[in-house]
Amino acid sequence: MRLDGALRYQAVTQGDSEALLFEGSRFSWRDLDAGVNRVANALLALGAQPGDRVILLMQNSVAFIETYYALARIGCISAPVMPTLTGTDVTFIANTLRARFAIVEAAAAGLWREVADKVPSVEAAIGFGAGHGLPLDFDTLRAAAPADDPGVDVDPSAPLTVKFTSGTTGTPKGCVRSHVNFTMASVAVQIETPLRDDDVGLIAQPFAAGMAVSLLTMYVFKGVRMVVLPQFDAGKYLDLVESERVTHAAAMDWMARRISAHPSFPQRDLSSIRILHGINQLGSLVPIYAQGTFKGGVTAGYASSEAGGLVTFKTPAEFRRVAADPDYKPGHSNGRPGRLHQIECMDENMRPLPPNTVGELAIRGPTVFGGYWERPEETAKVLRDGWLLTGDLAEKDDAGYLYLRGRKRDMIRTGGLNVYPAEIEPLLVQYPGVTEAAVIGVPDVEWGERVVACLVATREIPEADVLAYCRARFAPHKRPKNVIFFDTFPLTGSGKVMKKDLIDRVAALLAKETS
Repeated sequence: MRLDGALRYQAVTQGDSEALLFEGSRFSWRDLDAGVNRVANALLALGAQPGDRVILLMQNSVAFIETYYALARIGCISAPVMPTLTGTDVTFIANTLRARFAIVEAAAAGLWREVADKVPSVEAAIGFGAGHGLPLDFDTLRAAAPADDPGVDVDPSAPLTVKFTSGTTGTPKGCVRSHVNFTMASVAVQIETPLRDDDVGLIAQPFAAGMAVSLLTMYVFKGVRMVVLPQFDAGKYLDLVESERVTHAAAMDWMARRISAHPSFPQRDLSSIRILHGINQLGSLVPIYAQGTFKGGVTAGYASSEAGGLVTFKTPAEFRRVAADPDYKPGHSNGRPGRLHQIECMDENMRPLPPNTVGELAIRGPTVFGGYWERPEETAKVLRDGWLLTGDLAEKDDAGYLYLRGRKRDMIRTGGLNVYPAEIEPLLVQYPGVTEAAVIGVPDVEWGERVVACLVATREIPEADVLAYCRARFAPHKRPKNVIFFDTFPLTGSGKVMKKDLIDRVAALLAKETS
């Protein structure tokens, strides 16, 4: 169950079949496997050993894919890092891991030179791409290395990768996941929403952000042809769907908005798409779903870095039904648990709560991470008695559908009552012109916390109109007392809304208005 075993299997069984299209270049499974061996042998020649941590400061590329699998093949631990992070972030991650090597693309070479002296554990920084200016060159090392399997014995239960959380509320923590975790994550998805041998998968998200690597490993596991974009571009996304007859893709909220806003979108042929994985609610996927040529199905579910990927699944049939009948309750859920996972909503004493009762979402299954890198106290808080405590508030109904109610830390306590932002936000984005919504609680002398709706909109909307809309839909304690409009929300590197930032900004704004 080593991660690289699936790639080796495809190289043997599919050999010369096309595995990958990237920037106009096509690669067979045998090509890809040989490239992985070359990178693995190049790193071994530099002295790499199992357990060494390697920073990958790279955008999407064939080099990233080869390196990711090469590190798995020789037992090293990869740490993908977004090249858009600050020097402080990169320094923190490298020093926390005591990384021994760094592989840095040309566009991030300046960032690396800025931090190199602050990360003494890194013995060698390898540059990739024209003009990187670093002492060691990826392509030169790769070309000089043999394409034979390096033959390193790797324990499948050993750490494969460390992905750092976005750090919306404090210092980022490194989620440690093993080869087995990743392999079982691919199995979990294949059981619930199986890929077909003739599928063509599109990857447009950054590998360093997490979801793209999950797609990559799933596509390699099944052996389907992959199409990879170096970075997301709505026009190129649509071009590749048409030209490569993409059948399986993902379009998260921010991507979906850009795709549907592209000038050519109404004329595009999306008929090849069989499955589009998107956000939980139809939300910004509605224009894609309603596009005349789109005949496929939409799927979604609950996932997190700690959970190891998708653990609940909402089917295309449930999306279709809620699109026709907005009152169909399961269509507004996060789906039901897959067959490899158990989920419960727990009270504070780790006791499962009865249906339709809000508690902390707990998950048990073979994909759950092994803990936070060298943070035993933090790990002990979230891994208890074989369960992962997610920090998310949720409830299950009698049929097993899961309904998220927001982060535990985001719950608003107003007038002695609990308000869950996840109950309000989906209805706010249905208001005409609203594209994003974030509900927060700010300190209030009378109520303890005041419910505030933060919105991003495509047009000017009177606050009074939104408040009237809320009065017709929410109980009094859930109704926002204020509506604040933003051009954009502050986001983490992985695209999550930084609610702490919003709370600080809104509290300061309201204090200014009342002073």
